[in-house]
Amino acid sequence: MTDPETYKNSRDNIRDNNRDNSPIAVLGGGAWGSALASALAARGHETRIWVRRDDHAATLTGGVSPVLDMAIAAPSLATTDAAAVLDGAGMVLAVLPTSATDDTIAMIRAGADPAIPIAWAAKGLVPGGDALIPEHASAHLPNPAVMLSGPSFADEVTAGKPAALVAASQDDAAANAVAMRFHGSNIRVYTSNDPVSVAVGGAVKNVIAIASGIVTGMGLGDNARAALITRGLAETTRFALALGGQRETLFGLAGLGDMVLTCSGAHSRNFAFGLALAEGGDTPAKLAEGKHSAAVILRRAARLKVDMPITEAVARVLIDGADIRAEINRLLQRPVDSEWG
Repeated sequence: MTDPETYKNSRDNIRDNNRDNSPIAVLGGGAWGSALASALAARGHETRIWVRRDDHAATLTGGVSPVLDMAIAAPSLATTDAAAVLDGAGMVLAVLPTSATDDTIAMIRAGADPAIPIAWAAKGLVPGGDALIPEHASAHLPNPAVMLSGPSFADEVTAGKPAALVAASQDDAAANAVAMRFHGSNIRVYTSNDPVSVAVGGAVKNVIAIASGIVTGMGLGDNARAALITRGLAETTRFALALGGQRETLFGLAGLGDMVLTCSGAHSRNFAFGLALAEGGDTPAKLAEGKHSAAVILRRAARLKVDMPITEAVARVLIDGADIRAEINRLLQRPVDSEWG
């Protein structure tokens, strides 16, 4: 446990960094990383972006998102030099895929102040195990971990359209510092002390969105999709509660909000993946990790004895090649139960 003096110093450092408008380091310049960085840069913050490729750095410097090919507020610096991005930063936004979590941690450990907040904007469990991002980050870094999540498509945020997110941390000062950096931009950020549920919501909703795409592609109707989203939220909530999360968080932005958007929006890549799967079309290779997410979630759920029937059905289709209609019938034939049992 952190002793009171160290905790006080950490909170003071966070407040000082927020007050003096210290640089913000963004690790990852893909669609979401460039969208968040653009919102911060437009707000007047010194924003630095680390990317893997020199050509992407050049594109970002020119005020264009290399993935979305949309105009952005140009960062103060875009480079492949992580040390230059992290030096003197008062906050880090980690926006690399969960598969790069350990690489991200290594960069932060090598170049960032150990007192500044790290806002994690990736969604999913950490591959190679079944830890939530805040669990894994807190085990390997002294920095306060903040989960940043909510219903948001990167292209809309990049276009300056409004969005709302939640910054969740067990360190209230860290969550507030992250929220304050976005204050006045097109992104409104609320705070929460429940990073577990925010992380779970972001991980499970992608699997439920694949199922929603399948339901739509099979022509099963709006009734079925509404039922699927609601029951998907129910199993997401069971999983979060078993991990120590709070029910009300799943009825907020990172739970219900993100699930409705991802399960209903034509822009949703996971929804599009399920739709293509049901229609017999080509499924995007970049979403092949969806099946791995389902497997990792189920492994953790099994240890906790949490029932997640929709996630199981998606995993059977994606991993085992099970027949989609058979899995739908299996769900419909489950024993009668209380809605929130």
